[in-house]
Amino acid sequence: MKKLKRAVGNFVTGDKFWDREEDIILFTELLDDSAHILMAAPRRIGKTSLMREIAIRIQDKYYCLHVDLQKAESPADAIAELSKSTHPHKDLWEKTSDIFRNILDGIRDNIENLSIEDLTVTLRSGLTSGDWLNKGDQLFSILANRDKPVVIFFDEFPILINRLLKGREFRITPERRKNTDVFMSWIRDNSIRHKGGIRIVITGSIGIEPALRQADLSATLNTFTPFELLPWTSETAKGCIEALSNEYEITFVPEAVSRIIEKLGYLIPHHVQLFFDNIYMDWKRQGYDVVTSDHVESVYVKQMLGIKGHAELSHMEERLKMALGLDIYPVALEILTETAVKGYLDGKSAISICQAVEDDNRNPDSLLRAILEILQHDGYLEQKGDRFVFISHLLKEWWERRFGFGYTPVLERRA
Repeated sequence: MKKLKRAVGNFVTGDKFWDREEDIILFTELLDDSAHILMAAPRRIGKTSLMREIAIRIQDKYYCLHVDLQKAESPADAIAELSKSTHPHKDLWEKTSDIFRNILDGIRDNIENLSIEDLTVTLRSGLTSGDWLNKGDQLFSILANRDKPVVIFFDEFPILINRLLKGREFRITPERRKNTDVFMSWIRDNSIRHKGGIRIVITGSIGIEPALRQADLSATLNTFTPFELLPWTSETAKGCIEALSNEYEITFVPEAVSRIIEKLGYLIPHHVQLFFDNIYMDWKRQGYDVVTSDHVESVYVKQMLGIKGHAELSHMEERLKMALGLDIYPVALEILTETAVKGYLDGKSAISICQAVEDDNRNPDSLLRAILEILQHDGYLEQKGDRFVFISHLLKEWWERRFGFGYTPVLERRA
């Protein structure tokens, strides 16, 4: 009888990690073939957990470096974060610290007492805007010539690219495009130069490909192999719920488990575990003997679609603004609201929404194509026949609650 401990929040590994065995095998095969990997998938689908679990399983034959770029705003920040990631590996850190000898010599005796954040600030202070290229090349050379290959997991890489490319106003400028081109070309050059000694893994929950395509920089990714991380199947989600219920001795009638699957629709691992967590809390408070479909429905409406659920899913809205920019974001917002309220998006309504936008650079057709590409890439919508619909039932109903009150579909307004 399989058991699984609750884990809602950050990444999970070990006895809290569920399934993904085929993904682990395929991903590891790519690494063993010296591939650089691009893994983009919707938020909370388990990208970081997969990388962390793989790193644990391959640590005997690879050095694994985890580089979180969520707060990075420049190439220099990325180099500082990469340098810091070598700290847990004594041999790598000794070589890396030589690159920053000018700033580390004075604090070397006290360096072990520095917090991780202080270490990052210290390394960043040793990088000027023009010096990151040189130190970055030195760092890659060091990493490529170790006793075993190095895997660099760049998490939230697309966030950095969007900041480089669009700034705080979320708008592409010639200078930002040039700076992004320099950074991406540098990544590409090092991926070629050190192939075999280093494997670079890029991942994130907003699309890097649409952003680079907007700036005509897609070619900088052509050394990376795409890896698609899919949502759980119904059987995997049911197995997870069963293992959780075994651990906490909570009984579900079969229809209740099916109801969870039905309500979510798109089985993002975090959403499955979050749903169970809310049911478990309700079960503990209310003290009922078994979980029924009615209990599932009640928890879904009150908790999953409630204020706490809004806080969890609001990240989707924030990431969308970053991916699209302030000019286009309101159009995408209306397209998603139209889809949520009507249950689908048809071509006539979509074009009508885009025709109301004054955009000197795009006609309504090209504007719509650009928006739909990002909405599909980032896990909001999928095409079914000649219509688009929300992939996730949960996100669709949350979006309708969040933005749908008082909304009139565009063609009804114009009629």
